[in-house]
Amino acid sequence: MRKLIDKLTDGGKLRYTPTQLWYAAARNRTPAGGTSYGCVAVGFILVTGFFSLLIMGTNEFDPDVVRGTLVTAGAFLALVLLLTFRGSRRAKWSGTVEVPMSLSVFRTSVINRWTVVHSRPLGLKDEGSVRFPVLPALPDGGTPRLVVLCPDRDVLACLALNDVHTTHSLALAQSLDQLGNISTGPASAGGPGPVAIVLHDASPAGLAFAAATRAALGGRVVVAGMLPRTVLDKPNALRLRKPLRSGDLDVIRASTPPLTPAEADWLSRGWWSPIAAVPPAKLLTVVARAVDRAEGIADPVRGRAQQVGFLTWPTAS
Repeated sequence: MRKLIDKLTDGGKLRYTPTQLWYAAARNRTPAGGTSYGCVAVGFILVTGFFSLLIMGTNEFDPDVVRGTLVTAGAFLALVLLLTFRGSRRAKWSGTVEVPMSLSVFRTSVINRWTVVHSRPLGLKDEGSVRFPVLPALPDGGTPRLVVLCPDRDVLACLALNDVHTTHSLALAQSLDQLGNISTGPASAGGPGPVAIVLHDASPAGLAFAAATRAALGGRVVVAGMLPRTVLDKPNALRLRKPLRSGDLDVIRASTPPLTPAEADWLSRGWWSPIAAVPPAKLLTVVARAVDRAEGIADPVRGRAQQVGFLTWPTAS
């Protein structure tokens, strides 16, 4: 717990929610989500090794024993490969992978117990204390030019608890519907409205959320959400699995940017990864980078300046 708390708070500097602590505790306690051929290799070696010892234990070379060894080992390997192939050819859904302990049990059995024995975990804040949309206190009382959109309440609560809305002068909202409470300034006067920074899970639902935001806001969107590629090659990433919903396969095929075959296959088998499992420090870094990109869209002058490199040759405008 102390190690988890120290990592989530980045040495005591940041705040986090119970769900983020729950996901952090579950990391490395769920299957990776891939076909493991290690068992095939180990089984083959064990069977072959057993019969090899049997051969060496005899005083003379027996062709029948050698043939029996090769046939048995080959049959074992073929059987395992057949079962693996049949498993991959089954329906896309074959079981769930969830966090071993439910969030409600984690709150009572871990967080509450820790609080009684030690004290309230450092930096832990309840996400229920945050009301959305969260608006920054702008000096001129105007409308923020940027808004972070994320359907995950815990992610937005983490950003709000760490004053991201104040640091970057942006709003925090869960849905497009809440933009009506934000775009009351320039938008109501015929202006373009705020630029949206989209955060989402590595899941079909996350891809659909990003696509819907693009469709609604056009080019005034910066997508900084998770893609399967961000977790496929990371052994410590949290991977969960649930049944696909109607239309999920269509979302996977129409993803922008296009998914690699490995990513599409991973999602189509029900695997996903929550953005709430991303540590707060990394989450804040992702948002800060997205803010730079979004500022270039919100302010065309700044956008042109961002395109000027150190060695860019000046040209007449």
